[in-house]
Amino acid sequence: MTAQGTTTVEKSLQKVLEKLESARKMQDDWMKNGINFVDLYVDDAGGDWLAEWGKVAAEDLEVDRITSIDVEAIKIAIGFSNFQKTQLLEIALTHRGDTKDLRGTSFDSSVDRDVKYKRLAILGSAILSAVVTDYLYRQYPQLDRDCISNLKSQLLDKNKLSEFAISLSLQELSLQSVHGKETEKSEYKRFLGETFEAVFGAIYLECDRDFLRAGDWLIQNFISKAVVEKISQKSDLIEGTKISPQIALKRRRILGGEILEAIAFDYLYHRFPEGNVSQLTHWKKMLVAKEIFPKEFKTKLGNQYLELGSNFSRTRDWLVNNFIKTAVAELVEERENQLN
Repeated sequence: MTAQGTTTVEKSLQKVLEKLESARKMQDDWMKNGINFVDLYVDDAGGDWLAEWGKVAAEDLEVDRITSIDVEAIKIAIGFSNFQKTQLLEIALTHRGDTKDLRGTSFDSSVDRDVKYKRLAILGSAILSAVVTDYLYRQYPQLDRDCISNLKSQLLDKNKLSEFAISLSLQELSLQSVHGKETEKSEYKRFLGETFEAVFGAIYLECDRDFLRAGDWLIQNFISKAVVEKISQKSDLIEGTKISPQIALKRRRILGGEILEAIAFDYLYHRFPEGNVSQLTHWKKMLVAKEIFPKEFKTKLGNQYLELGSNFSRTRDWLVNNFIKTAVAELVEERENQLN
């Protein structure tokens, strides 16, 4: 176990010992003072303190059951035993939308943890979508644009992503639903799917934004098998399909569009480290509205990506240096002028 994990365990044990000591003291006071011991612990002994006390105690107990994630167990589950940026895993797996308290976590709280989680999830979602589209484009040259789009939507559906999450036991390894509130099945699956996206975002960053390496992890563990299952149900998708020049252009357009989306969110994620998801999405929309990209740019970007040997990093550098970086700088300057 890492030093960080050892420290977390020691803190948890200390909390348990403190609670046991409090319980022993309360028991001693009860034995010594009888029912009058209540006066020592409750201000309004004549009121409805017992019912309220029971509710508070139950909530405290539920929160204390899970106060930290087992980083080593998560590393094993995702197959990254040497995962170094463990803080990212903590962010991905400690999101709880129904609680105001996240006790026992070790990462910095200068920026709201929910914001960090959502940022990681939207980055993971964008990269995941590009990986799937790139895989379908390369592995199944017979698929036209609509087939690629439909298959991608099925593979990235929150229900399907929740299955991926469950296969990694993320529902057991993450800190969620600690207050025991009932969650509808559809909402629970949505949450698990989003958690998987956040974990994949963490893996992408752990891989130093290496699209190929992170993509291989995703494809080998989930996408390859899932695609085979989907296509086997509709074998006509890949049998006897002729790809005309027009269809080929549309294929490159959907590929370029996904690469553009992924690179844009990747750049904005790092350019605005404290921006929330709404702000990142807003910046992306402003980029589109600025019309910095030439006509039919998605198709051209698809061509550029293929000419660069499907190298995401080189394509990202080319796109950022030639279009995005300058455009964002201009947008920031425009905003600052408006504020002044």
